[in-house]
Amino acid sequence: MQRSSAVFSSITGCCLVLAIGSFAGCGKTTRVGEVGADSTGGESSVAIEMHPFQVGDDFVAPRSGRDPDTLPPPIDFSEGTATREGTAAAEIIDSRTFDPPVAKRRPYNGRMIRPAQMLPKHSRDKTLPRTPPNDLRAGGLNGASRIQPEAAFPGITQSPWRPPDPSIAVGNEHVVETVNMEIAWYRKDGTPEFQQRLDSSGDPGFLESVGAGGFTFDPKCFYDPYVDRYVMIALEVYRDDREAWITMAVSDDNDPNGVWFKYRMWAVVASGEREYWVDFPGFGFDERGWYVTGNLFALEGGDGPGFLGSIVRAIDKVGPLTGEPVAWNDRVVSGASFQVAHAPDAGDEVCFVRSAGQTRLEIARIEEPFGSEPWTTDDVAVPEFSSAGTAVTPIGPGLWVVDARIWQAYRRQDRLVASHAIQSSGSDDVVARWYEVDLGGTPVLEMSGEIRLGAGEYTIFPSIAINGEGAFGMIYGRTSLVNHPSVEISGRVPEDAAGTMSVGREAVAGQTSPNDGDSLQRWGDYFDCTVDPTDDLTFWAVGEIQTEDGWQTEIFSFRVGVLADFNRDGQVDGQDLGILLLEFGGPGVADMNGDGVVNGLDLGLFLADW
Repeated sequence: MQRSSAVFSSITGCCLVLAIGSFAGCGKTTRVGEVGADSTGGESSVAIEMHPFQVGDDFVAPRSGRDPDTLPPPIDFSEGTATREGTAAAEIIDSRTFDPPVAKRRPYNGRMIRPAQMLPKHSRDKTLPRTPPNDLRAGGLNGASRIQPEAAFPGITQSPWRPPDPSIAVGNEHVVETVNMEIAWYRKDGTPEFQQRLDSSGDPGFLESVGAGGFTFDPKCFYDPYVDRYVMIALEVYRDDREAWITMAVSDDNDPNGVWFKYRMWAVVASGEREYWVDFPGFGFDERGWYVTGNLFALEGGDGPGFLGSIVRAIDKVGPLTGEPVAWNDRVVSGASFQVAHAPDAGDEVCFVRSAGQTRLEIARIEEPFGSEPWTTDDVAVPEFSSAGTAVTPIGPGLWVVDARIWQAYRRQDRLVASHAIQSSGSDDVVARWYEVDLGGTPVLEMSGEIRLGAGEYTIFPSIAINGEGAFGMIYGRTSLVNHPSVEISGRVPEDAAGTMSVGREAVAGQTSPNDGDSLQRWGDYFDCTVDPTDDLTFWAVGEIQTEDGWQTEIFSFRVGVLADFNRDGQVDGQDLGILLLEFGGPGVADMNGDGVVNGLDLGLFLADW
């Protein structure tokens, strides 16, 4: 597969070697056609793969395989119930028993479906409430260059599912990635060490031994620096069996190779006469625990609302550190699509964030996550916005960007940042917006900004984080009627003007746009950005592009700083200008925009920091 052009320097020799393979377990690959040519120019056989859920021309939702008589009762949240507790035992597996550890397969080339097609029918009113207007305005770009790229390598390629929902966890020496429905990990130089299906279509699937069936969707992962562990979750829902699970895996140390403790946590909620399942998880942590949120939609049957609100599951991390049973505490709260912050600084408590109105965010906190106290919420006024629609592409129907829900939240002491894609200022363009909220007292907006690049330019699925120096790093997608979806990086340092981000830097350009006849092209649904725990400075991110072989995830690391300080003496002055002039017309450290040559464009960026 030809790599897409990128401004980031690619790491050589680290591309995943992919070969035509077959699904093992249920739903095996079936050859239905032959295309292509071998190295001598003759015809060669290329399997057109069959989706694990495909039966003839139809797709059939899998059954869980669990004996219904052994299922736990629904988690009952009758009126007046504040919290419920639960436990689950561990299944212990060793990743070194997978043979081969990196499953050899080319990008999936068969018919694709969206996980939502296999879920129970569900909907909710996504209309943003009209909230009090205000005079707040979001900032924009500051014209400076702040991004210093480091590593760049391809992540997981197209699986039988879209969107991929990529997420990453970065530890001391490894990067773990999850997508629908696979998991992989790499050395930080991009060397692949493991890749398997999450569900039972693997050989075996990574979560299969703990009981996971053929449908493990919406995965997310993080690295918990308090305990030096990788933690991942995936949801399971089996509509015909009335089952829902939050399935979790925890590494036994800071190396993902080796032992993992796996847990299948029951997640069917009952209220009144109806039962509910969990969708769209938020996943975050603080020093006290791990936290999962999700939207609660009704299973068929019974009287009651089709949408109940959100589950908030606080997971006690003590048991899973040694493979003991896991314990958790559940709450059901009003509102939808809460995102859980990552809170890597000792003493910081996790926050939950959602879009609550056209001019409002809601920030929620739990004083005692494993007690029975209710959580507390505060409204934060923000510049007006409306839900995003579709982002245009040069070919195809465009990319569906879901709605204005928060995609990422990150806390450092009294600073909370969050990001989403919205429409604002009377424009039909979808733009990435970010916020910084001051948590020092009653939460209040400190600043906000947008990646608005001009008419017809769309910026989507932003993910933002803060490092130990207070710099922001953000990844987002970019697309237009002229340019195929690409991935860009932006950032800011504390000295930048309030509400501004740096000029974006292209991390990788897409080769094409999705255009396979599906009128609803799912993209994302989210990108991910986090901070390397080894230095608390380097940002890592994962995004998505489209190649001729389908969707492709790309993993990057980068630093954020004042790039015009070429000699790194702490100030931008005549010595730095001298370096730029000396290198003018050729390559060098003064190539601030990464186009391969020091020229007038770099001089303009330099003067922005003068």
